[in-house]
Amino acid sequence: MSSARPRFSQRRRRRLFFTSLVAVLLLGSGGYVAAAAMADLPEPTLALEVEETREFSLDDASLTALVEAESLPTAIGWGEVDSPVWSNDDAAYSIASITKLVTVLVGQEAEPLGVGEDGPNYTWSVEDQQIQNELLALNGVAFPVPVGTEMTRRQMLNMALIPSANDFAISYAYSNFGDRAGFIAAVDDWADRHDLASVEIHEPSGMDSENRASAADIVRIVRLVLADPVLAEIVATEHFTAPWGIGEVTTTNPLFDLMDGVVGAKTGTTDAAGYNLAGAASGEFEGRALTRISAVLSRNSYDARALDSVRLLEELDPLPETVEFVATGEPVGTLTSVDGQVVHLVTDGEASAVLVPGETATRTISADATSIAVVSPAGETEIPVIQTSEFIEPDLWWRITNPSLVFGWA
Repeated sequence: MSSARPRFSQRRRRRLFFTSLVAVLLLGSGGYVAAAAMADLPEPTLALEVEETREFSLDDASLTALVEAESLPTAIGWGEVDSPVWSNDDAAYSIASITKLVTVLVGQEAEPLGVGEDGPNYTWSVEDQQIQNELLALNGVAFPVPVGTEMTRRQMLNMALIPSANDFAISYAYSNFGDRAGFIAAVDDWADRHDLASVEIHEPSGMDSENRASAADIVRIVRLVLADPVLAEIVATEHFTAPWGIGEVTTTNPLFDLMDGVVGAKTGTTDAAGYNLAGAASGEFEGRALTRISAVLSRNSYDARALDSVRLLEELDPLPETVEFVATGEPVGTLTSVDGQVVHLVTDGEASAVLVPGETATRTISADATSIAVVSPAGETEIPVIQTSEFIEPDLWWRITNPSLVFGWA
């Protein structure tokens, strides 16, 4: 019984012969030995043991279940602009005085009022007084002041948002845009640029039952309000002392009396709309400040909208989690040298951050595997990747006897 002999291709035989021949011919040559000794060896071969890019997120099933358990229009989310919103109903509903949030956002974009500023003075006109009389006849919220009364833009914003004064909201809007037509055109343009497709506004105060928006878009509107420091301060104010003989006025938002951390935002009530409430509360989870937002529409009572809002905001509170993206000493891959040595690569640091459902973070290993870049809501960071040992330089004999590896001959 004959033993099998290794079989080589013609190409490999020629390569072996050529390599051996060169070694024999040049071994005695000082030039070859010097060249072999000085040659730069090929870079080690990298082999990753983990994904080059990895994404991290939290399961949002609990949020979907939370809104789907509601029988009336409901939406929830966190305060970060452009983050997801969870809603059980995409239809647009009458929003009543939540309209005022749109009014002041559009006004702030057109004529911004900065922190600590009062803005230009406005003089109450005969037209303003006529609007007040019409509102009072319709049981609207109005605070009559004499024609000729001077007020600042900040005072108008305070009155429109804290006690939800319809007259001040209308006068504020028309002082910015001239009249109803100018205001509506500005709202349409603003809503289009902010991708608020459900928003349909016909006047500034919320008295028109055709002022509509979806619950999800109301969450997005509240985010924009809270991102404006002037408006955020106003919607978080419980009491305001108005001049002109009016005295102290109080917010219409019931959440301030029901839970901690409330930062706004706005109520809305008419016979057509029912009881609406956009609410926001802030808190901290392991060092990260987070704002929770809810929007409840078409509730059948003052208490129902308040209790539903509290329950939703409290359900959001425990959902953030600290997620580890990189652990210290985590295996990354190996480097294999031209002479077969293997060195392991591990991380030299850790990275983690607080995530809420719907947020994502990514980690990406650099092309040369010397670092891992982490991008998360906490920002960007880079974790070094190190070798667990060093390569040993091949000796001269190995260099002169392995010309194909040293010089990269195919």
